[in-house]
Amino acid sequence: MLYIRADGNTDIGMGHVMRCLSIAEAAADLGCSPVFITADNGCLSMIEERGFRAIVLNTDYRDMLSEIPQLKKIVKQQKDMILIDSYQADDAYFDAVKEFVQTACLEDMGVPHPVCLLINYNIYAPQLADNYKELEDVLLGIQYMPLRKAFQAPCEYQIKDKITDVMITTGGSDPYFAAAAFMDAILADTFLSKQKINWHIVSGPFNRFAEELKNRYQSCKNVCIHENVKDMRELLLQTDVVLTAAGSTVYEVSSLGIPMIVFYFAENQRQGACALAELTQIVNAGCFAKNSQAVTDKAVKALHQCVAEKTYRERLYEQERQLVDGKGAQRIAKALMDRTI
Repeated sequence: MLYIRADGNTDIGMGHVMRCLSIAEAAADLGCSPVFITADNGCLSMIEERGFRAIVLNTDYRDMLSEIPQLKKIVKQQKDMILIDSYQADDAYFDAVKEFVQTACLEDMGVPHPVCLLINYNIYAPQLADNYKELEDVLLGIQYMPLRKAFQAPCEYQIKDKITDVMITTGGSDPYFAAAAFMDAILADTFLSKQKINWHIVSGPFNRFAEELKNRYQSCKNVCIHENVKDMRELLLQTDVVLTAAGSTVYEVSSLGIPMIVFYFAENQRQGACALAELTQIVNAGCFAKNSQAVTDKAVKALHQCVAEKTYRERLYEQERQLVDGKGAQRIAKALMDRTI
């Protein structure tokens, strides 16, 4: 049996649950029926909509040690595997869990947690190999990126002569109301405001500014707010440039080859944004949480380049398409399932 311990809510967004759902679907294709375990019901409907059972502990996601007694009652066989995806899980938690079940974790920061299997699928992961050298088994690198099924299929995408549609996405939440800062700067920019561009803002399920966002731009005919997006791939394929937070979305965008500009909110996104800028010509606008004005200015400047230079967008397309192959979720699922046999 494979269990997946992950949370999603307004504070932490939905990235943990989303990537785990990709792994769960790959495991299901291998004949397994993973069971999710969550602290609260923040992402319960999302998990159930994808066809998986979820056990809600009704605990505080920030105090994971307190849930150990409940986990022991749920996970009863030592040969089972639990995949843990949470920044709140520390070594004390992993030590407690591995006493009664095999443990695996998704890790982003180079911390060698005491688990049977550690997975860091980020583009910068190979640079952290020395951090994990004492661990029993690790899976490192972008070949393990667990893309959603929709982004694993081949696609037909062409770079157009002129940009007509641009997407702004901040992930599952928007803690600093970055979407409005970007949109206000774009509308105030003389060059961009003269272009015939439709601006698409994706408002995630945990966006606490959702209503304010809609009210703010309801009179702007070329600004569209998208909520409850069911087919992100199709929406992305309609756009010419994506301005995105440096979470899992950057890998989905890369799989399609859509030119992008990235920024980030927190330290766990910084390394990915920097690595993308080092390996490609993608502009990393920086940390919005630390200097929103500088990041906004840099993003607007990058949009100028995208609008003015088709050849630049063509280079981004080629560079991005080489980053991911769409088989990461299957590789992780197989590694997890091999340990439960």
